[in-house]
Amino acid sequence: MARLENGEEKNAILLISQLFNSISVRILMKKLLLLVLTISVLTTACSSANQVESEVETDAATAPTTETMASSAENDVIITMVSPEDGTVPMGDAEFVVEVIDPATNEPVAVEDLQVDLSMEMEDMEPMTAMTKVEPDTQPGRYKVMTNMGMKGKWMMAVKSNDPAMSGQETFDIEVK
Repeated sequence: MARLENGEEKNAILLISQLFNSISVRILMKKLLLLVLTISVLTTACSSANQVESEVETDAATAPTTETMASSAENDVIITMVSPEDGTVPMGDAEFVVEVIDPATNEPVAVEDLQVDLSMEMEDMEPMTAMTKVEPDTQPGRYKVMTNMGMKGKWMMAVKSNDPAMSGQETFDIEVK
């Protein structure tokens, strides 16, 4: 390597100093810093999402899917989920079939007002909900519930008969994949 003379060395150092102080280098450093921060945030967010997804899968594996979570002695009717049998639906448009049964006769029975609410618990937020449309099915006592499941994960479906003569409610776990 060639040795610079004392005056040339000072000029080289001065030139390098001016280069690092230039505006374009500052802008480049700011962009690099912004890029590093963005990558850090995305990495953290993705690892948190994987952890939540893993917890949801664990919860879904241990929870009964179509079994009734709670049954009250005050119920005048029994509400069951006919389909999907395993309580699993794909994300997007979905259709459920529920049946209302008179426990005295063990036969399906039509009710005047069946309310269906779908919700998904969200960490540090209000639960996510989905709109539902409930229509009588071709068989008496059966009802089609049409909705759009906008997010994968564990949802809860609360079905309530508001018929004064045939009241009752049940809750079902739904897995959206």
